[in-house]
Amino acid sequence: MRSQDLVLATDAIPEGTIKKWEWFASDTITAGAYNNFKIKLCHTSRATLDKNFATNYDSNTPVQVYTKVSQSVNPTPYTWFGFAFGTNFEYDGTKNLIFEVEWNGDSGGKATTYWSPGTGRCIVGLNGAGANLYNYVHYMRITLEPSAVSPTSVGRVKALYR
Repeated sequence: MRSQDLVLATDAIPEGTIKKWEWFASDTITAGAYNNFKIKLCHTSRATLDKNFATNYDSNTPVQVYTKVSQSVNPTPYTWFGFAFGTNFEYDGTKNLIFEVEWNGDSGGKATTYWSPGTGRCIVGLNGAGANLYNYVHYMRITLEPSAVSPTSVGRVKALYR
């Protein structure tokens, strides 16, 4: 299984270091494990996704931020669940962002999440059979450490107080 969600820069995510990603679990939960589980993030200038995973990268290189040979899943319904990254991702705050999750085989685990409407913002491919395009984005949140100094400011403080 492989999926991509498109997070738009207009979704109000500031520039900074992304350290964790979470989903909000629905009431459809089955404990299990996902094999060869991977999470990748990638900048893109695309405003909607295509059914082709590589095309959505828009000539950018995805960064693998999390990987497990076997990832256990058993979230509590109606709570946030997710993963702290092994590799942080530096988000530039201006481009759109692709969030990709992939695994190859499982032991029956299922964690359904909630979603919000969003035109062309999610693709899902099952077992190499091609991808389907959906008009929603999963209900997700991130843990991000914002940048205090802009790289173009030559050390000037961008925001003293929040």
